Amino acid sequence: MSTTRRLLLTALPKVTLSRVTGLLTRTRLPKGVRRRFYEWFARRYGADLDEVEGELHAFPSLHSFFRRPLCAGARPVTTDVLAWPCDGKIVTAGPLQGDRIQQVKGHDYELADLLGDAELARRLRGGQQATIYLAPGDYHRVHSPFDGEVCGVEALAGTLFPVNPPAVRSIPRLFARNSRHVFTCKLSDGTPAAVVMVGAFNVGDTLVSLTRGVVTRGQELGQFGFGSTVVFVLGPGAPQLASISADASVRMGQTAVARTSG
Repeated sequence: MSTTRRLLLTALPKVTLSRVTGLLTRTRLPKGVRRRFYEWFARRYGADLDEVEGELHAFPSLHSFFRRPLCAGARPVTTDVLAWPCDGKIVTAGPLQGDRIQQVKGHDYELADLLGDAELARRLRGGQQATIYLAPGDYHRVHSPFDGEVCGVEALAGTLFPVNPPAVRSIPRLFARNSRHVFTCKLSDGTPAAVVMVGAFNVGDTLVSLTRGVVTRGQELGQFGFGSTVVFVLGPGAPQLASISADASVRMGQTAVARTSG
């Protein structure tokens, strides 16, 4: 089944279909049906409407609803030095294997391929990473996991494979093959880091909110559409990420720091 899925997804005209979907999701909905439609969407995909800022009828299209803001206090940001950058489920998390990232158990890929920057990959070698999958119902804005600086953002062209768990298990080097935006960062103490917003099938229109400058923990970096993935990489010497298993849910703003005993 995995081989069949890989062949079908490889042959699919993913970028073209995603552009068509993008046009459809931008279609303005009649104001009278918006609330009922978004309520159906929330039931279908598990979105929490109680935390949405503003009235549902104020979102003119499904595209705008995907990028909905949260009301004040919905995501308190931890006072610890590291926070999760987004809502979602952990795909993999833990130490880098030298300069390689685990995609799923038994399959990995080169960090330099993901980042499109061999020098940045060299500086991050031997660090840590967390890969987080955002399902369609999740809050779809991505925030800085730390206080520090965004040194630049690079848009890397690629295809648009789905990033749901079956596709991740089937497609080798998936995250390094999809279109993505790489935020080159450093923590306040100078430790190198990167936040990668990986595009996906039906999510080819990532919005970058910040391209350069000082950031505070919890500050918005960008926005996705209908589900995607964030890869968060810390260089050697950074605080240790929490030990967290695959499929565990995280929420933007929660602490991402390992707890010490005693």
